[in-house]
Amino acid sequence: MSAIADLPSRITVERPLLARWIEAWSRLDRHHLLGLAVAILLMSAVDVSALAGKFGRPGVLTVLAYDLFSTVVLFSVTLLAWSAAVEGHAPHGSRRFRALAAAVLVSGLASAAIVVPVGAAADIFEIWWELMGKKKELPPMWLAIAGNTVHLGFYSFLFITAIEVLRSRASTNAAVLAARRERSSVTREVLESRLAAMQAQVEPQFLFNSLVGIEALYQKDAPAAAANLDRLIQYLRVALPRLREPGSSIAAELDLVSAYLAVVTSLHGGRPELSVTVGEDCREARFYPMLLLPLIQRAVRDDDGVLPESIRIGAQKTGDDIVIVTRIARAGGCDEDFELGRVRERLEGLYGDRAALDCLELGPHTTQFTLRVPAAG
Repeated sequence: MSAIADLPSRITVERPLLARWIEAWSRLDRHHLLGLAVAILLMSAVDVSALAGKFGRPGVLTVLAYDLFSTVVLFSVTLLAWSAAVEGHAPHGSRRFRALAAAVLVSGLASAAIVVPVGAAADIFEIWWELMGKKKELPPMWLAIAGNTVHLGFYSFLFITAIEVLRSRASTNAAVLAARRERSSVTREVLESRLAAMQAQVEPQFLFNSLVGIEALYQKDAPAAAANLDRLIQYLRVALPRLREPGSSIAAELDLVSAYLAVVTSLHGGRPELSVTVGEDCREARFYPMLLLPLIQRAVRDDDGVLPESIRIGAQKTGDDIVIVTRIARAGGCDEDFELGRVRERLEGLYGDRAALDCLELGPHTTQFTLRVPAAG
């Protein structure tokens, strides 16, 4: 009983054929109409060339007008027949091939059934043979329609073939483009995950130096050492959870930089002094990890025992971009090295050519980095 009760829900009601054709015709867009116009122009050019040297003679304009009428009818009918024939069929396969063959036959027959009676009523065929300088007895209407069915069907075949080739090429290009976008998206997600993992890993040398400095400070000033340990813990609390987060933001990355430099300054006599200015319209904008922090880490490495006096960071939205300017009170920061090259590689992998990192030496004691990324991420 339950199977019988469920039976009506399984029955698919077949829509009337005309309704399906009308729906197919309604999906024709400007690209189809553009193709129709191009086909009409090309066919008209062929007709004009066939009458080259005949201009000025009586009846030429009448024949040209009839040829234009025939061309418009032929390709319009063919376009409608094609759209109706492929409705509900797969892009490839024998059923589609048979449907297209039927569309060619129907197009040729329907077009001939329209244009031949019109041509006969306007005496077009007599005018044509006169222009060609030939005498020929006109065939009966049925034979003229049969002959024109073959003639017009040939052009219908060419038109449908061109449509199918262009459709197949467009479909292939769309599939390739979709595959490239998917690959780019996957690559970007992998890169973002790797960057998050890298940022979650505390630099061993930095951690070791911090702990050694805190341990030494405990012997001299236990409260100050405890405060420095709190700063290190705060940095770890900010850095480590990034591995579980799907992304980051301008504000979050600036918080990470602030926590990092808080540890550095506590161990180096208050150097460098940090100043951060960020526009409210870009605080929560999406931003990727390991783009800003490496520039700061690179600037405060004390290979020569001297840290910059100050670091000033400003972030603001400019048009469709977010611009982050980092000014470091230290010369020589624009020298290309492995770390700077890696940041540029990350920018290219995440944003392509939509992002840029520029470096400028402002006098003998200042380096300025300008990082520009799309505001949309």
